[in-house]
Amino acid sequence: MVVVKANAYGHGALAVTASIESTVDFFGTAYGDEALALREFGIKKPILVLNYYDAGQIASLVAKNISLVVYDIWQAKAISKAAKKQKKKARVHVKVGTGLSRLGVLARDATGFVKEVRSLPHVQVEGLFSHFAASEDDPEYTKTQLRHFKDIVADLENQGLKIPLKHIACTASALAFPESHFDMARIGIGIYGMKSYKSLKTKINLKPVLGWKAKILAVRELPKGAFVGYGRTYQTTRATKLAILPVGYYEGYDRGFSNNSTVLVGGQRCPVRGRIYMNLMSVDVTEANNVKAGDEAVLMGKQGKEEITADELGKKIGTINYEITTRINPIIPRIII
Repeated sequence: MVVVKANAYGHGALAVTASIESTVDFFGTAYGDEALALREFGIKKPILVLNYYDAGQIASLVAKNISLVVYDIWQAKAISKAAKKQKKKARVHVKVGTGLSRLGVLARDATGFVKEVRSLPHVQVEGLFSHFAASEDDPEYTKTQLRHFKDIVADLENQGLKIPLKHIACTASALAFPESHFDMARIGIGIYGMKSYKSLKTKINLKPVLGWKAKILAVRELPKGAFVGYGRTYQTTRATKLAILPVGYYEGYDRGFSNNSTVLVGGQRCPVRGRIYMNLMSVDVTEANNVKAGDEAVLMGKQGKEEITADELGKKIGTINYEITTRINPIIPRIII
């Protein structure tokens, strides 16, 4: 399963799914809206809603043959009712909690819950799944969760309740714990070439696939001592060339990057100067050669011998790489190269 929630971690869900549909078995979304949008776009492969859907969406989701997570019996009953009206069986995946303390049926209630869901005439239990809390950096806790999940599976099978798709593996656990694979692995951040782990040892060298570029709107010549931006948070210490880019915090470039990041222009790292505006930002391009309006600026990705990664940007503002990418405004065009 390729997880394409949150606009494919900011990479563009429609572009991503269209480009890789022939090579994967399943797509995973967080919400019903995301799944319906993929079907509307023409995606035919199986889709599982992993987290949430509104009761009013159930009929449409069932009609579009989208598999649905269940962790409360009202969901299963509503799905069965909608499927009955459509004279079909809807596919569901039961989510069980094994240690994340988020969504999911408690482990002690899992077998009884599965039995109750299976008793509904228009529901097929296609899958059983859980999610790791710390597979990136806590192998012992991961093994504990894995043991809980295996115990649930064994208890179900001992009672003759076989479920076709059992899945718990994410990117990190799929690499580090082969025993977590079961029938399907849910690969999210790794598909996009980013790591969710620091200490995990793996031979796989992931390469980020996303580049974020903008065209320079204007270049301004400033004297020494000029103030830049709201609040006058930066003052030039020399004659300065300042490039203005059409990217701000609305576009997803965090305000925390004010006076705290660099952008690639002409193959050079050029510092952000002043506060990030809502739709604009200022970059010192004094050290870059012959910069003019229309030139390419790279906020994330490679230019020449330099590269700015989501990991680097995340560290600057105390967050994770995929918060950086998921915050990129969905209205910005995604271009597949």
